[in-house]
Amino acid sequence: METLDGTEWDVVIVGTDLPQSLLALSLSRSGKRVLHIDRNEYYGGNEAALSLSEAEAWAARYAGHSNASENATFSNARIETLEATGDVKLLQSRAYSLALAPQIIYTQSKLLPALVSSRTHGQLEFQAVGSWFVLQPGGDAASAPSLIRVPSGREDIFQDQSFDLRAKRSLMKFLRFVGNYEEQPDIWQGEAERPFPDFLQQKFALPQPLHAALLSLTLALTPPAETSTADALPRIARHLRSIGLFGPGFGAVIPKWGGLAEIAQVACRAGAVGGAVYVLNKGIDHIDNTGNDTFRLKLSGGEQVETHWLVGSAENLLAKALTPPHAGPGLTKSISIIAARLPKLFPVTAEGGVTPAGAVIAVPASTADEPPVYIMAHSADAGECPSTQCVIYASVALPFDEGQARLSAAVAALLASGDGEMVSAPLWTIQYYQHDLGETAKALNPHCLVLPPLSLDNALADHVLENVKQAWRQITGEEDASFLRFEVREGMED
Repeated sequence: METLDGTEWDVVIVGTDLPQSLLALSLSRSGKRVLHIDRNEYYGGNEAALSLSEAEAWAARYAGHSNASENATFSNARIETLEATGDVKLLQSRAYSLALAPQIIYTQSKLLPALVSSRTHGQLEFQAVGSWFVLQPGGDAASAPSLIRVPSGREDIFQDQSFDLRAKRSLMKFLRFVGNYEEQPDIWQGEAERPFPDFLQQKFALPQPLHAALLSLTLALTPPAETSTADALPRIARHLRSIGLFGPGFGAVIPKWGGLAEIAQVACRAGAVGGAVYVLNKGIDHIDNTGNDTFRLKLSGGEQVETHWLVGSAENLLAKALTPPHAGPGLTKSISIIAARLPKLFPVTAEGGVTPAGAVIAVPASTADEPPVYIMAHSADAGECPSTQCVIYASVALPFDEGQARLSAAVAALLASGDGEMVSAPLWTIQYYQHDLGETAKALNPHCLVLPPLSLDNALADHVLENVKQAWRQITGEEDASFLRFEVREGMED
């Protein structure tokens, strides 16, 4: 197609973020004429995976101090680079694929069976997320921080020498409870709004050092004093129930080659095979609702197209079609390239198990009223960096001015916990702030659908797929049983 000018479409989808990409895939076999555009030069939108040169251009774009008044998800981006010495240096730009959304996917996630039923799983490769750690500060100024591995089962607990037999029995009692906590409301419902550490102490007599370990399994962004029992229990249950579903010793995975961006890109490729039309470097400059459930869109470049359905996120669609979103509290985030493999973070966690490519490290704050830092460590097996390096993703629920120092200190503490292994400062780091646009933006027309962005959580939430299904149902009117269920089609397996 040489030009889009004057064309008519059933659906125009704006942005190749994961939700939009899954929707385009779901519509690609519906007989609808689908145009999928993205103003960026790359797929993935806010979940993109960037090379070094792309990250530098991205940082320049989002270097400002936005308050999300322009629907911008990111702000305050800045890069720091360590001067190269000898073999400790960055390699070529394309040797890196740095994920803006390094969220883990629990093996119980509804997304994974949807990828199978849509026949896209064969184009994806997943790596295991193995150990959870808590990073504890040294006992004094001369002591190095220490990594404490969080036990995830009976064998781990009774091999752990860091706490006594009484604490082990209390921990086993709690794990048995949380395995089917829904059936024991008498134990926890009266304590639902109580801070989770208080619940652990009062109901299970668990010592304080174990509070941090169990809190790490929740991946909760809130301070311990604000993490309720009602919020913590389903998160820990999700973690424990996921272990062993895909193999021994792990319960979560990450997509290889760039996190959620890889799923978005595979969905777009499969959508194109199904008949959708994709155009990058193309956004919307103006939206005109002509009536009769039809939109006339002026695209960047001057082309005009018409569509019966317009779909995107609050960031993609202009304010004329939306009530403006109001940004909620966000996260300060960083991505660091480390000139070491850090194998201590990726041990095999069970006999006969795989070598993980991901690890989760919780860095508790000094007080219960401050949020923890979460670090998602990816080895070179994740396909995001050269074989002698690894990538460290970190985040904290603090404003940028406070959060950047917390992240730098947390990453430095992790590198200092090497049991004698000398690890230099990060070769390259980008820090930025991600606003939470949430679900506050609403379309002013029933044929303009706003897909909520991904949550800022460190684990992919199931409501992402539910939001996509709801949009698909509105557009097609079909039954849920046919959502993302495709027969094998020529070209899909190529």
